[in-house]
Amino acid sequence: MAVQFRIEPGDEVFVDDSEYVVGHVRRANPREVIVFVEDRGDFAVPRDLIRTALNGRVMLFCRKLPLPMRAAIGHLHGETYEEDDA
Repeated sequence: MAVQFRIEPGDEVFVDDSEYVVGHVRRANPREVIVFVEDRGDFAVPRDLIRTALNGRVMLFCRKLPLPMRAAIGHLHGETYEEDDA
């Protein structure tokens, strides 16, 4: 059984080990977390894509996110996230 992290609306969202906030949690349920990415809208993130969540900080596995969400995140910091090479 997967670990169920405590995630609350307003928690900051990061990818991998980045120091940049890429979004905020809108809401969470046992299956997914809805993340708001500024200027790009809401994205549903399955809970199995959450690397960790602690003290109001949610860390996602970037390479596993859907391409539209990676593109939205990259837009924030002038980066491009490509499809996984694996």
